[in-house]
Amino acid sequence: MSNSTACQLLVSANTLDESKLLRDLQVPWIDLKDPQEGPLGRPSFHLASEFASMISIDSKSTSPWSFAGGELSDWDNTRDLPFIETLGHRGHIKFGLANCNKIFRWQEILAGLVGHMHMPQQAIIVHYADASSVSAPSWDTVMHAALGLGLDKILIDTAIKDGTTLLDLLPSNKLASMIDAAHDHSLQIALAGSIPLQALNELRKLGPDWIGIRGAVCSNPKDRKSPIDPDLVLKALALMDRNTPCDTILADPTHSL
Repeated sequence: MSNSTACQLLVSANTLDESKLLRDLQVPWIDLKDPQEGPLGRPSFHLASEFASMISIDSKSTSPWSFAGGELSDWDNTRDLPFIETLGHRGHIKFGLANCNKIFRWQEILAGLVGHMHMPQQAIIVHYADASSVSAPSWDTVMHAALGLGLDKILIDTAIKDGTTLLDLLPSNKLASMIDAAHDHSLQIALAGSIPLQALNELRKLGPDWIGIRGAVCSNPKDRKSPIDPDLVLKALALMDRNTPCDTILADPTHSL
């Protein structure tokens, strides 16, 4: 995530072709995940390696990129450390914290993984807005853990993908106070969680550093496993532009959401 004061767009791909499409559309942050494997479904190692190679070949690009690392509770160092090796110096990996309330000293497990990265800032940990439903740590615990490990990024997301949106779980005023608290500690914040295009303008005004989407730009917005629609990506990029009237974009009849 950049230090820019402007909120920017993150879009998650689930194939190499989708990643190339997002690159060609100049999406500021390209993420890779497997939606069939959960909210932070980790892609196969082969796909993650191809994705990292594709981004690295573009020597002119300085854009950040990431892939989903799945849930920390599912990690096996003997099997999974090669994923971290694919990050190089520019990649990021997101760790979900579902079930971590059942793990003794999960922060030490995370610290061990961070120690294998070139920089601690390459790790992004997730606060689930529905944390109590998946035995995940509270917001204060997640923020404290990030600071203690020298991280600078937190993703606020939803764990249960049943159509419930981030704003259904956390009203705007609560999100705004969380973002402000994070920024007070020099932590960058990304928002995600079944966010529809119509909510981008409202969420952007809360001051996050990034807003992450997938389902909203899929050919079937209700199915996050369906292919990405480039026209919807362009619409999302336009909505993130503070100089573009959002009412005009959303009134465009070419797409119904």
